[in-house]
Amino acid sequence: MKNCHTKAYISFVALIWLMLAALFLFQYMNQVSFIEAILFCFSLFLPTCLITSYLSNSLLPEAIRNKKMRCFVVHFIVIMLVTGMIHLAIFIIFEKLEEAGVFKPSELVRTHYHVVIEYIMALPAIFIINLGFCGIRFYYEHNKLRQIHLKTQLQVLQQQINPHFMFNVLNHIYILMQKDVDRASELLVKYSEILRYQLYNGKEELVPLSQEIQFLKDMIEVEKTRWGKELSVDCTWQIENGDRDIQPLLFFTFIENAFKHVSRSISETGFVNVIVRQKGASLFMEVVNSKPLRRIKKNNASGLGLINARERLEILYPDRHSLFIEENEQVYIIRLNITL
Repeated sequence: MKNCHTKAYISFVALIWLMLAALFLFQYMNQVSFIEAILFCFSLFLPTCLITSYLSNSLLPEAIRNKKMRCFVVHFIVIMLVTGMIHLAIFIIFEKLEEAGVFKPSELVRTHYHVVIEYIMALPAIFIINLGFCGIRFYYEHNKLRQIHLKTQLQVLQQQINPHFMFNVLNHIYILMQKDVDRASELLVKYSEILRYQLYNGKEELVPLSQEIQFLKDMIEVEKTRWGKELSVDCTWQIENGDRDIQPLLFFTFIENAFKHVSRSISETGFVNVIVRQKGASLFMEVVNSKPLRRIKKNNASGLGLINARERLEILYPDRHSLFIEENEQVYIIRLNITL
């Protein structure tokens, strides 16, 4: 992603320089010979391009990183004044060449005013050029920092996904090892698949939808193994194209939340219903779980998980998702729509 942004920036800047050079060349060709126009444009644009590139691609990023924008403003002004002197010198050189007969006399480089006035008149164009390319570079640096910030934020959010589920499963495996070794072994094998997906696929930017769905199925199977007949679990999977890409570990929190807070007791059998449908670019998910009859104090960790899930969706699918959470005395419902 970083290389793509860099290549796009370089291509865009190069295109602007080519357009400016072509515009100036086309203008000068009507006033002087083709050879003189080529040499004049080359002499004018080469130092300008080098100086402006140094200003925008070296001094500006360094000033942004070190937070020394005031120092950069001073550099900007000094470089603009120096560039103006170079432009004035080039005009004078070509004027002398025309006077010496190397080129035909023209109005292009003839000094009509005092040299100081000519110098001052050249500064606005130089100011606009330098300001324009510095503005483009500043926008590029802003986007780059934003991408780094978002990537770091996503890594932090993903690191907060794993612990609660992992500790609960390992605790149940420990208990089962003392009662039912075969069942504990089965649970351990299934959980190893989940952990492998979290460790490796969770680091990818995108994964096939089929892999993410299989991860959810494994996760639900682990929960069903853990709770046995204490829970009723019903799942519906309608996937049109499992090769479509999706962000990994996107639905983890919603499934985890349902099994964590579902009603479980001798007097009542809780339930968890999961529906996932994908057709074209539309993906719909609904998770419904029963709630305990007695009110249980809210778990702060659970609230943090849902907050993280919301933030990930805002970062990964801005303006391309809708998340609805409904709750009443009997059930807790989560509905999520995503445009892939």
